[in-house]
Amino acid sequence: MASTGEGERELSQTRPAVRRVRASAAGSRRATAKNASKRSTVRTAGLFGTVLVVFAVLVIVLVSVTGKKAPIAAPIGSSRLGMQPAPASVTTAIRHVSPSAFAEAGSTITSFGPYTGSITVLRGQPSLALDGKPLIAYVGSNWCPYCAAARWPLAIALSRFGSFQRLQITASGEIDPGIATLSFYGSTYTSPFIAFLPTEQCTDIQSSSASPAVEDCNGYEPLQPLSPTARKIFLKYDFPPYVSSTYESGIPFIDFANELIENGAFMDPSILAGFTHVQIA
Repeated sequence: MASTGEGERELSQTRPAVRRVRASAAGSRRATAKNASKRSTVRTAGLFGTVLVVFAVLVIVLVSVTGKKAPIAAPIGSSRLGMQPAPASVTTAIRHVSPSAFAEAGSTITSFGPYTGSITVLRGQPSLALDGKPLIAYVGSNWCPYCAAARWPLAIALSRFGSFQRLQITASGEIDPGIATLSFYGSTYTSPFIAFLPTEQCTDIQSSSASPAVEDCNGYEPLQPLSPTARKIFLKYDFPPYVSSTYESGIPFIDFANELIENGAFMDPSILAGFTHVQIA
């Protein structure tokens, strides 16, 4: 049975995103959002420790690309915002990061910081699994520049354990020019080891509507509601005591099989401004 606090959240947080803090606000380190039956047959802690290390290493790879900027790619569709299928040059690149790149990034992993995100180790929580596999749950929005930065290393880390179909490319809002990034909306992920449940709550297309849903998406069009599973995870673990009340309901939010949670991004997304999707990949 949900606690009183969780029950109040369930009643009050029915919209896809909360407008409490905009990503462009001074000092903001993350955007904000509002709104298993089988035990794994693999070594969950070891497996997700590996995924987390890969995720952290890829963040360092991204941080290391400053100083090599080039003009942003040609507009996406009729503008630089929106979604379109990721080209093969991008999907192939994220599947085939060279071992030397991982090794070089990992060798300097402790020399950067402080990071803007946080990792929390969960203790005494029920295992999170889907179809007998450890489940990674991600909550973000296409407009969110912090999500834009986090998707690259997450997609690469997951690609070491499985494969994506129908990945999209897009560009975030809030930072000009928009940050070239991926979107998990409409994609599928197949792996013998890991299950992945992504939610992109809002588009990166600004709306002229004044509806509550648009307002809660920071002025962008709503896209994807949280599933019952994602909603339960998000409303429990993206709030105190698991994250600071200052950053509760923050995105990007990632739950690694209830072993660890990641709240916020581990890099300043503006360092990717000006790079094309292919250059980042």
